[in-house]
Amino acid sequence: MKSLVEKYKPKISIEIPQQLEQLKTFIKNKEKVLIFGPTGSCKTSSIYTIAKDLDYEIIEVNASDFRTKEQIENIIGQASKQQSLFQKEKILLIDEVECLSGTEDRGGSQAIINILKSSKTPIILTANKYNDKLKDIKKLVKIIEFKPIPSREINSILKNICEKENIIYSEEAIRSIVIDCKGDLRAALNDLQSNTINQELQIVKEEREYEIGIIHILNKIFKTKSPDSHKILENAEIDLEEYILWLDENLPIEYKNENDLLRAYELMSKADILKGRIRRWQYWRLMYYQTILLSAGISNAKTNTNNSFTSYKRSMRPLRIWQLNMKNAKKKTIAKKIAQQTHISIKEVIKNFNYYKNILKNKTIQEELKLEEEELDYINSNY
Repeated sequence: MKSLVEKYKPKISIEIPQQLEQLKTFIKNKEKVLIFGPTGSCKTSSIYTIAKDLDYEIIEVNASDFRTKEQIENIIGQASKQQSLFQKEKILLIDEVECLSGTEDRGGSQAIINILKSSKTPIILTANKYNDKLKDIKKLVKIIEFKPIPSREINSILKNICEKENIIYSEEAIRSIVIDCKGDLRAALNDLQSNTINQELQIVKEEREYEIGIIHILNKIFKTKSPDSHKILENAEIDLEEYILWLDENLPIEYKNENDLLRAYELMSKADILKGRIRRWQYWRLMYYQTILLSAGISNAKTNTNNSFTSYKRSMRPLRIWQLNMKNAKKKTIAKKIAQQTHISIKEVIKNFNYYKNILKNKTIQEELKLEEEELDYINSNY
């Protein structure tokens, strides 16, 4: 199923020009550009729209995929020098450049600076926010800021898409998505898609707001690689235990690469160890590190970001546990009645329950034990 983000992002970029013409001029002049702005402000889609308009080829790399100076020089450096496969002009797009941080990245910023100085290809860097780590890079590039998309424009875009997709909607439902996305157009489109059932946009009822909040967080964690993504989870008013269940249920759906999945589950395992220590020692400071592992850790465990739409599912584990407990409760009640009549322990009856189950299909014995209707249903079931 193609996501609305993928389907409409070129058209949306044209509808939201912002600094589109300025960026187009910089690319034509083979300038180096740093674009910064929050997630969902159309940074990447604007670049692709211009590239299509100019018939340029884009070579896209993500800075968070490279942890050393050597990797950056070997891969990004070579990409800046190689010829286009189709003999076209090309743009080198380096996404999430603010991820060049930490001890492993010593020399990473300098490697980018060297590439900016030597390359004759237009290079565009993107960042979710400008910070001091980029100050040396700033001296070599043109700066363009993309601000959060105004609510009225997101409102208009969502309505336009609903009409094109024949989605029935109400003003209240659209307004609810616009308020929740806080200027993040990508999040708004994902919310529109996930809340459309049988071609109707469902109004976000009060009882569903909690679930929508978790889905919004999962989108942020799974669809980006920001080192600051732990702040999303820290500021969310959700139960961490329930979030972990959602995470566990949807990781295999989102992370198709087995190594990505392995890294993610290793991080969840470490978070679970911290949870055990918090309970034993009552040292709640460890929850901060648990939150980082379950957010920024999971977010950066993947090699590549999956931009296609994903329909996240609620974990069925609590329901299955409850169902199992209910079945076991019925079994225990029946075992107790058998034990009273046969003068053996309940534990022994449960151990050999399949044997007794066949005997209990005799109606005379059922009447003697005074089995209730639910207990009879259990005996006649395949459990």
